[in-house]
Amino acid sequence: MPTLETGTRLQVQIIGQLAERGVQLRPVSPSGAQSPAARAPSFNAQLATPLPSALLPGNQAGPRMALAEVVRTEPRLEVRLLPLPGSGPTGGASTSVPATGANPGQASTSLPATGHQDPAQWLLRELRHQIPGARGLANGIQTLQATLASATAAAPQPGANEGPLLPAMNRLLDLAPPAVRLVTPEGVHRHMQQSGLWLEAMLAQGARANGSTAPAQDLKAQLLRVAEHLRQAGENRAPPPATTNPSTPPAPASAAALPPLGPLTGLVEGMLKRITTLQLQSLPSSVQGDDEGQPRWFFELPFRSPQGIHALAGQLQHEAGRPPDRPEGWTLVLDLDLQALGPTRVAIALRDDRVSVHFTAERPETAASLQSGTPELRQRLIGRDLSIGSVSVREGRVEPQDPASVNLRDGLLDERA
Repeated sequence: MPTLETGTRLQVQIIGQLAERGVQLRPVSPSGAQSPAARAPSFNAQLATPLPSALLPGNQAGPRMALAEVVRTEPRLEVRLLPLPGSGPTGGASTSVPATGANPGQASTSLPATGHQDPAQWLLRELRHQIPGARGLANGIQTLQATLASATAAAPQPGANEGPLLPAMNRLLDLAPPAVRLVTPEGVHRHMQQSGLWLEAMLAQGARANGSTAPAQDLKAQLLRVAEHLRQAGENRAPPPATTNPSTPPAPASAAALPPLGPLTGLVEGMLKRITTLQLQSLPSSVQGDDEGQPRWFFELPFRSPQGIHALAGQLQHEAGRPPDRPEGWTLVLDLDLQALGPTRVAIALRDDRVSVHFTAERPETAASLQSGTPELRQRLIGRDLSIGSVSVREGRVEPQDPASVNLRDGLLDERA
């Protein structure tokens, strides 16, 4: 029986459905094979969301197999059940889940199948659910940091119910590195890998290696832990005692380290929706109805500076070559908005062993400063044994490069709503 923690994903067989949205589940090996002598014990859990249609009785041939994602563990175990890729009314289940690798091209988010539904339609439905409540990671971490500082100053000794929450919030804040760690390729690579985009792939890789612990340095994993602690603390907070005599002052309540937890819970859930949106938009292009088949990955890397928490938002795209006119290449677009620079975009293209760098800055003084630094940039690129295609700077508006703005085959808005 694997250790069940928030964020854990494991393949299960649905043994039966119980009253009040309860289910009886049994873990199975990634191959789906299981001998009677080695049968794992079953366990009961509550459904956090309704069963997808593909998992309803009669919609799978043979035992009903699913992917269970642990949503919470206390005060009761709650899971979300997803169809396995390839499962549906026709029977059969493919359990391959891509694992993370040394470079982003070796990892992707698995797509739950939903019967015969068009994958692009599934993606649109998920985006409609995630985007409205999504919150920016930098602003979210900044708010959590201010809340934690105020709570520590107001009540240095938090109540027992909030004890595990404050360390979890501190661990989350520590995942925003100082800006100096993002000035080397190794630093950017490390924090991209820990940005939450590949959490499920890393969990799947750990499950195949007989381990199910969520990576301690992964942003999404730590957000899930904070969300769970917030739910537990909210449930355990006792309401203030009622007084029957208006002239009698209420009894003094024990000091709470944190303000009402509802807004904090909503903030953390919104940050999780933001990462999920980035994951959805980083799915294979075939899921998004893109016939060109150019893989791309969206990411957002929070980092800290003396002025506060900022975000480095980016899109990495691999462009398959179309010889002889267009060779294979990579494009990386980075957006940041620092107090000293204002909104700035950097577009880097590597094609045919030549690198081109183009800057766009909204402020005239920023554009002038970047322009004056282009000779030094050229020398540094040459020092890295790179061939220079072009280096340019222009002044102009930097439109937000948000995954929600990516055109899909159908619109994000439901005109029938």
